[in-house]
Amino acid sequence: MSVPVRIIDSKAGSKPGDSHPNPGAGWDSPDGGPVVSPRTRLDHLTTLVAAPEEGGPYVCAGYRSDYDRPHPVFDRRPPPRLGKWVRIRLVVALVTVTGLILGLAACGADEGAPATPDKAATGASFAGTIRIGAALSETGKFAVEGRDSRQGYDTWVRWANEEYGGIEIDGRRYAAEIVYYDDESDADTAANLVQKLIDDDGVEFLLGPYSSGLTTGASAIAEANNVIMVEGNGTSDTMFERGFRNLFLVATIASDYTKSAIEILAAQGARTAVIAYEDTSFPTAVADGARRHLEAAGIEVLSTETYPRDIQDASAIMTKFRDLDPDVFVGGGHYNDAVLFVNAAKELGFAPDGMLITVGPSNPKLIDELGEDVDGVLGPTQWEPVMAYEGPYFGSASDYAAYYESLWGEPPVYQAASATAAALALHLAIETAGTTDTDAVREALYGLEADTFYGPISFDERGVNTSKPMGTVQVQDGQIRVVAPDAAAVAGLVYPLAGASGSGKVSAAERVAQMLINGIALGGMYTLLVLGFSIIWGVMGVINFAHGEFVMIGAYMAWLANDLWGVDPFVTVPLVFLVMMLLGFGMQRLLVNRVIDRPHLVSLLVMFAVAIILQNVMKVVFSADFRRADTVLDGVWRVAGEVTVPVTRFWILVVALAVASGLSLFLSRSRLGKSIRAAAQNREAARIVGIDVAKAYAVTFAICIGITGVAGALVSPVLAVQPFQGPPLTLKAFAITAMAGLGSVRGALGGAMVLGLVEAGLAVYIPQIGTNLAVVASFVLLVVALVVRPQGLFKGLRPVDATAT
Repeated sequence: MSVPVRIIDSKAGSKPGDSHPNPGAGWDSPDGGPVVSPRTRLDHLTTLVAAPEEGGPYVCAGYRSDYDRPHPVFDRRPPPRLGKWVRIRLVVALVTVTGLILGLAACGADEGAPATPDKAATGASFAGTIRIGAALSETGKFAVEGRDSRQGYDTWVRWANEEYGGIEIDGRRYAAEIVYYDDESDADTAANLVQKLIDDDGVEFLLGPYSSGLTTGASAIAEANNVIMVEGNGTSDTMFERGFRNLFLVATIASDYTKSAIEILAAQGARTAVIAYEDTSFPTAVADGARRHLEAAGIEVLSTETYPRDIQDASAIMTKFRDLDPDVFVGGGHYNDAVLFVNAAKELGFAPDGMLITVGPSNPKLIDELGEDVDGVLGPTQWEPVMAYEGPYFGSASDYAAYYESLWGEPPVYQAASATAAALALHLAIETAGTTDTDAVREALYGLEADTFYGPISFDERGVNTSKPMGTVQVQDGQIRVVAPDAAAVAGLVYPLAGASGSGKVSAAERVAQMLINGIALGGMYTLLVLGFSIIWGVMGVINFAHGEFVMIGAYMAWLANDLWGVDPFVTVPLVFLVMMLLGFGMQRLLVNRVIDRPHLVSLLVMFAVAIILQNVMKVVFSADFRRADTVLDGVWRVAGEVTVPVTRFWILVVALAVASGLSLFLSRSRLGKSIRAAAQNREAARIVGIDVAKAYAVTFAICIGITGVAGALVSPVLAVQPFQGPPLTLKAFAITAMAGLGSVRGALGGAMVLGLVEAGLAVYIPQIGTNLAVVASFVLLVVALVVRPQGLFKGLRPVDATAT
């Protein structure tokens, strides 16, 4: 039996109608081309004729419908090997990148960052070692507080082993050792690591993680395994309503965090307040307590808003609160939230008489980061060095602070002191019990009454320390001052704040106008963020899952120039564009170009891996702290009544429109732009007419990464700059691009504006949960757009499904 083949190249002597000698080995091509042999190799636009078998005809291969990408059936070639000079260039590039990273580390690392002390010795004088486990956040949202907590725990280890002489049991001294793991600020990871500490590391006791959200699951694992956990920084009330017998808290419980601050604000005449809090365990408990304390003090709560854990922009919430004109703002959940709220208040001209932020004002790092913008802000504190607490362990509060600073080169924040106090409470209970038996140590904890540098410690039947009141601090002239309670106060409350001014009531028409202005401003920011992603996907068919990380690199470049030399982020735009273009060109030539002919899943996974690498490199270089660049283009313009325009976002919109217009003209009018469009529509045909497709791709990738870097530089005064800001931006860019059309400048602009207006409307008109709904708005719009108009709302360079394999 024979199978006819259609001959493409007849110069070898074969003619149409010749038979294939092996009919079981051939397939029809998907576009109606010839039957081909599996041994036939296909190259770009080259028709190959296989060598004839003995006495047989020539077997011919035709063209490919998928341009020059390897077909999963026809092309069985192994991946090309890197040539000698390519390998040499790759090594040189890697060495250069490594040098740049080390240079950034030298410039970007915090001056005076504390060195990690050596592991505490467990010398021959000790009878043994008591192993204690702790899962703490070294990365993720809680990295700042996790670092402070670990230093607090390690301070106790150093003091216990080197100053105190170890933990005494029955006349013998035992060294203390803490086994740590990074819980990555994730509750499930924390719980799994606690189980690992118990099962694999054989720890006898546990010290709690930072945050109630992580402690909730971790403490459940400890309870199930009958292992005692003493906590210093997980204070949610709900954790102590479960009847656990192995969880103890040395700090004041969350619902009382704001009590003393609200009492002194009420005494100064505050009558209205608004509340914003993260929708997780600890901030919710604090907000519930704040609401009760405000009502008890006769202060009316005008509005309550929740926001998601990974929020990067608080402007929608602060705009809504500004229009309500409250006397007091109460908000926050963790340190990074304080940065967002202070930034947003400054940007939008929101100046209440008092600002009370849950976590941050007691931390000197917030003053270093925000400067005079944080002046006057109030915050709860578990402990401060100036408080009049003392005991036989560590001495007074100021003695503890001096010892801590001698180890770490910086003064302790209350999270560190709470961690040390938790470890000290466990230490004292073990000595009281005279054994490491769980039941005996538990009973000793319930009976503990100790005066310490942290304050009095004694536990009720829930395991909560009820003997220590919560304090309140206020940033005054760049210094952290204790203003409540009276017994610990070293300064009086400043109220109302300097510059505070009422805005008056906002009419319905003004609210609509403000929503439209905010939506357009937000759309302008999204336009700049999505342009590069859309063009790369539309032209090259590559879904750049490292897009958000390139935004992050541009933001860090602007912040670094601002922090070191005081250069405004808007001034850094030309330099950021040039540097990011070079980075994009190099990455395209060395990496992207080598996977562009592979199945699309390969390029997607490669870019995803690049994103992970960049996140962790920047985390090592700059830490996980939130940063913000200062700009002279801040504040608001009041245009009519109570309607305002945020100055920074207005100029971001102007730049976005200029970039979009310039890019559109480049693609439609220039020779190179037309070449890029041709390559996007049909790269095979583009090559036939002599277009250098590889060059078009390299230029496209370089320009788009340059634009992406500019976007990062311009949003650095608006969004939080931190190593893990990229993924949410990438997902938003993906949704806008797929919704609007691939490679379309007009589509990127239109889709960004639609999303900006929808998010602004949700934040203004949906009470309490509008900000949370705004997070998913882009994906709801994506689903609707793909169902109603699968090709995208605007015509792109290729349809949405054109890159599917």
